[in-house]
Amino acid sequence: QDSPRLLRGQTRMALSAHLVFVQGLFEQLQQHPHGLSYYVLFLAGWTLCCLPTTPVEIAAGFTWSVGLSSTASSLGKTIGSCTAFALSRLLLAPLLSRSPATAAGPLRRRADAMLTQLGGAVRDRPFRTVFLLRAAPLPIALKNYGLGLMPSLPSLVFVLMTFAVNVPFSVAWALTGSSASSLQEALQGGGADSSGKLVTSAVTALVLLGSLGYVGNFCREQLREMRSGAEPPEERAAAAAAAAAADAPGVGRGGGEKAE
Repeated sequence: QDSPRLLRGQTRMALSAHLVFVQGLFEQLQQHPHGLSYYVLFLAGWTLCCLPTTPVEIAAGFTWSVGLSSTASSLGKTIGSCTAFALSRLLLAPLLSRSPATAAGPLRRRADAMLTQLGGAVRDRPFRTVFLLRAAPLPIALKNYGLGLMPSLPSLVFVLMTFAVNVPFSVAWALTGSSASSLQEALQGGGADSSGKLVTSAVTALVLLGSLGYVGNFCREQLREMRSGAEPPEERAAAAAAAAAADAPGVGRGGGEKAE
């Protein structure tokens, strides 16, 4: 019985020490004349490693003003994402193209099929598809490195949509950090300014609800296209002709002639 309590106590102590270290680091960055630039580079490397950026952005919102921290966070995440995208396109994509798909088993084939389907959507509607993928709750590795494996995706579209999605989330996390009285309170979701928390909740809810609505519509359209594209064109034409004949007057289940 004492072991779980001891473990929880040690975990709390480690978390508190970590928060104190992070707070001291950000305080030093704030005092440094180029601290904000160093933070942008740090966040870019953090994003490149596919690590969670939310705690770092909240800490930045506590350290700097909402405008400065949200702008720096948006730039840092965008630079890191674009660097991962470029590495994936320049290094990872040629490596995968040289290795046979059968060597990796069914998992590789499923991944190739998914990338093929997404590649078609990116080719037809690049801005909308990339925006939805960036806003959807997907692993950051898929959003950065996975999109780099799609040759049909223009690099400029990726940069623009990545920045467009990063801005509202960075503003929301900056507001969360600015409304707290300490870094530990900010990371635990507390805050001294109730109006700041209300604005944060409203912005976050609007972004997430809008993203989920667009993702739902996109998924429904893709399912319809996949369902219609699963059959050869000749079979789809025959099915359409049969449906039209069934809807014609005097032709139905019992009114038509049996085909030989």
